Amino acid sequence: MAPRVVVFNNMITPYTNRLYNELVSRGLDLAVLSCTAQEADRSWAGSFTPRYTTRTVPGISIPLSRSRHTHVNVGIARALKRLAPDLLFVNGLYPSMLAGAAWARANGKPLALTIDGWRETMPNTAYHRLARPWLLRQCGAVVCCSDKGRAYFSGEGVHDADLFVVPLVPAWDPPKTVPDFQERPFHLLWCARINDDAKNAIFFENVAIALGRILPALKVRVVGSGVAEQRMLTRLAAAGIEVRHDSYVPWPSISEVYLQSRLLLLPSLLEPWGLVCNEALQCGVPCLVSPHVGAAGELVRDHDNGLVCALDEQAWVDAARALLDQPARWRTMSQQARQSVRSDALQDAASRFIAAVDHLVDAPGRQEAVQ
Repeated sequence: MAPRVVVFNNMITPYTNRLYNELVSRGLDLAVLSCTAQEADRSWAGSFTPRYTTRTVPGISIPLSRSRHTHVNVGIARALKRLAPDLLFVNGLYPSMLAGAAWARANGKPLALTIDGWRETMPNTAYHRLARPWLLRQCGAVVCCSDKGRAYFSGEGVHDADLFVVPLVPAWDPPKTVPDFQERPFHLLWCARINDDAKNAIFFENVAIALGRILPALKVRVVGSGVAEQRMLTRLAAAGIEVRHDSYVPWPSISEVYLQSRLLLLPSLLEPWGLVCNEALQCGVPCLVSPHVGAAGELVRDHDNGLVCALDEQAWVDAARALLDQPARWRTMSQQARQSVRSDALQDAASRFIAAVDHLVDAPGRQEAVQ
């Protein structure tokens, strides 16, 4: 009989829902317990259909920054008892996740941590320095989304045999065909929250304005909202750059944004992965990213399907101009971008997740039940 697997996360997203549905189609007995249906700056609740049991526990979401929340929930033990997991995956170090981990320990259930991020993006507060080692001691497996994440947890003392990489996969399939260089009206694309502390919006603005002085009729596509939204739009307009802006584009329609764009810029200072890179590449859009992006060097390969540049504005201007001024070079990189996205990416991610499940089944939890 297949084990009942419960994932306890902060919220279900369109892309995690796609993975979970694929797992269910393979026969996994899956349920998902969430801290919230949707965080305050998200807009996708109700836009996808889970094929598995879902529950949300009452609680509050506390914003730590524009892009990060922590969750404090009640009734976790009751909800877990009702879902009756044989294996529990927790999705972070929130207080609610630690409560779920404590429940698994008390009931002798094998436990795993599934988390994005890597060395640069893992919080290192006093709370995390206490909570992280405790949680890792309880876990029989850790699931990361990247080799950088795997390296981080290996350095934290997790055995290699207990580490699994399950790559993130977009919520939608790659389009069958993509437009050519001249058929894409926008030179640059920004697709992210518009802030400076994590996404480095002001750097994008400065690069775009400098490019506008040397590339005639520069057009910029902006998708996103945030504390620096009005500043970005005002500065680009003042520089005479044509901008099309949408605060939000529903995820089933977002591919049209990529298909209209020639180059994605992601100059983040803090980026656990950067799923926009997956989405852009599968639409034939090369990515220019900072080394602080989790996908840099793994998915986005320098001078292959994109460019990885240190955060020097002139270097970014030169790199973007060299690509936008040479359609033949862009076409080669665009083709390599498409080829770098595996046609079986969803199936591969599901197989890797199931391997982590099998590992937990074969290697019982490290902690005995506490009476």
